[in-house]
Amino acid sequence: MGNQQSDRKNERGDAGITAGGDVYIDNTGQLAIGKYITQVKIETPSGEALVKLMDSLDQKRQESVNKEILSSYITSALPDYPLQLRKFVTENRVDELTQALIYLQDHRILLISGVGGVGKTTLARALIETRPANVPLPFWFDFSKNEDATLGDVLKKLASYMNSPDIAKFKQEGREAGQEDINRLTGELQKREPVWLVFDNLEIILDDRNFHDPDIDSLFTSLMDSTHQAKIIVTSRTLPKLGNGESLIDEMVGEKHDLKGLKLDFAVDYLTKNGLDREEREQLEELANGVDGHPLALRLLIGLAKKFGVSDTLNDLSMYQKQKEDIIKKTRRLFDKLAGDEKELLERISVYRQPESLAAIKRLFINKTSVDAVEQLIDKSLLETDHNGSYWLHPIVREFAYDDLENKIEAHKVVYQYYIAHHVPEKRTKKEDVQLLIEAHHHACMAQEYDKAVDVIFDYNLDEDLDKWGNSRTLVVLYQRILPEDPFKDKPVLGSIGTHGMFSGISVLPTSLLDR
Repeated sequence: MGNQQSDRKNERGDAGITAGGDVYIDNTGQLAIGKYITQVKIETPSGEALVKLMDSLDQKRQESVNKEILSSYITSALPDYPLQLRKFVTENRVDELTQALIYLQDHRILLISGVGGVGKTTLARALIETRPANVPLPFWFDFSKNEDATLGDVLKKLASYMNSPDIAKFKQEGREAGQEDINRLTGELQKREPVWLVFDNLEIILDDRNFHDPDIDSLFTSLMDSTHQAKIIVTSRTLPKLGNGESLIDEMVGEKHDLKGLKLDFAVDYLTKNGLDREEREQLEELANGVDGHPLALRLLIGLAKKFGVSDTLNDLSMYQKQKEDIIKKTRRLFDKLAGDEKELLERISVYRQPESLAAIKRLFINKTSVDAVEQLIDKSLLETDHNGSYWLHPIVREFAYDDLENKIEAHKVVYQYYIAHHVPEKRTKKEDVQLLIEAHHHACMAQEYDKAVDVIFDYNLDEDLDKWGNSRTLVVLYQRILPEDPFKDKPVLGSIGTHGMFSGISVLPTSLLDR
């Protein structure tokens, strides 16, 4: 691979453009597609530049030499990709597409990972539009539509795609497919010009991180280890692990591409262009932030808005919650399967409301928690990290996990102790300086230790600080958490009454708050 890459670079000459059909970074820091001098500035990638690139590649595919290559393959059925979706993805996923395209120039296997519904399949489908002009439409195999697929099933489809009956010779010989047939496939790939092979929803055929079918394991092991010019694109919620103990991607030189939700501006743009254009931006930002820009959740909101009206949907999100719960029920089995042995830790982590450190995560370890549990959850796209010391759960994953947590009170007690033990700055000038105290108060309430929640407010003068900084809404929420639902009728929630200005479960709010 290295020598081959070096030879190709020499072909580029002073212009920094290769004479081949692959993707390279030229010596001006631009993205060059083959000899066609179609470039995208890496420093400022744009949807417009990618559209120009795709149009140029489409034109080059009409050249006779490329048409001859492309017509020698029988196209797989690809996911539907309407023009409107293509335009939106090209504009809003330009960073992800550019990064994936650059990555593929030096690596054989690209893994796109992320939580369910975040758009892994769509990104893979969009990436196809940027393939070099001499690469045919790819082979596409979706395991979500072939849950019981065997090695033979995959090889038969590959044999058809490549017009190479020998790959499926086992069928004529009346036997099960095996390693010799895999070798025929890799041998054929070695002889050919580059092709792209896409394997979608790979997590379907994994038990924890391992392939439950050893023959499928052998297929991917061979695709990773043998010498060939094919590019392998895999979408999976989980980082697959091979039977030989290695990961499907070489973690020393490669990486999985974690797909996140849409950036805030793009998520708001998505909402406005799909029926919510008359609403205030602040409301739309709140909706988008509430689901981390998760495309599936955004589509649910839009569907409800079209069905029941924008105002009713925004004012009453219970319908959205109901639809989301239905989806959660449908995907429960897969979620439980993905969580595996780390499920209990995942559930305990779900009590955190904000990104936290590894030390915070480890506070929720129990005796049977494995030392690599955090790494396992990250590899399964269930735990997020910025690789800079912060860890958190995607809101949808958090709902799955928290719903299943049996001993919620005990977990909240542990987290309360974690927050309350932190040093609070002596000089505090803004709400962020007391966020740990706010979190401690929340977890004390969730643990039903309301006296401790009151102590957090008054022992640390939290009420005075928040009132002084103008954070009256936050302070009202803190007080509400320690009051019964109906302060005048319901039983007091506090064990000791009279301290800190409390009487019969009703807080005496500062006068300045009552004036607001």
